[in-house]
Amino acid sequence: MRDPPLPGKGTSMAGKTQLTAARAVPLVKEPSGAPAVNLAKVRESGHVDLAKRADKAGLALSRRGLGGIRAQAMLVLDHSGSMRADYNSGAVQTLVERALGFALQIDIDGTVPVVPFDTKVLPTVEVTVDNYQGVVDREIHRGWMGTTNLADALAVVLAEAERTTAPIFCIVVADGGPDSKRATTKVVCELSRYPVFLKLLAIRPVEYFQTLDDLDGTKRLLDNVDTKASTPELDLLTCTDLQFAEAMADEWDTWVAAATAAGVLR
Repeated sequence: MRDPPLPGKGTSMAGKTQLTAARAVPLVKEPSGAPAVNLAKVRESGHVDLAKRADKAGLALSRRGLGGIRAQAMLVLDHSGSMRADYNSGAVQTLVERALGFALQIDIDGTVPVVPFDTKVLPTVEVTVDNYQGVVDREIHRGWMGTTNLADALAVVLAEAERTTAPIFCIVVADGGPDSKRATTKVVCELSRYPVFLKLLAIRPVEYFQTLDDLDGTKRLLDNVDTKASTPELDLLTCTDLQFAEAMADEWDTWVAAATAAGVLR
């Protein structure tokens, strides 16, 4: 028995499935290539390392013709039991800080909504220059850790995509496959109809993430996923800030072009 069509797919008279953009938002780029947030003020407030991370993000973006691009940053963060050591070691805090540094280049309000999830989706934490230090232990990593309900976490991103006025750059950090691959794939395919680019960061190799990266065009409107997995050559937890920024910016330019052609960006 054939599976029903995924969301966003209609059936034509010829029996072929068709994919269309659910909505379009404007693509905004600051002609000067300046970061979204005034980094001089970030430095003046004592956050020099954070500003340096933002500088590296700016370099990586400019190399891909994305200097001055504006987008809403989001971080979907695995809080399952297998991540316990990464939380306890401070590795997750470092990832959050790197994500914020990247966001300072692209997100005009300088805020990263962090969506933690395990068996269920946990309350979203708004991370900014003012509260990022120690935010993981203080507001995210508290108590019980469950399984990997990634589908429901991505549904939060979808809800935001339905009302956003800017493209969304969504970072997903995890160390294993989701509770339901089918449900997760369904949401990822639906997100392809919206102005959402998914950067999947597997801090340990996750075969399923590469499967999402390689989904063919019959299942989604466009390629909306880029997967980066920790390898001996590039450990996402220990690489340099520039290497991390390069990994983040990689393939965003090709998504922008594809999304514009598909009517998701205008």
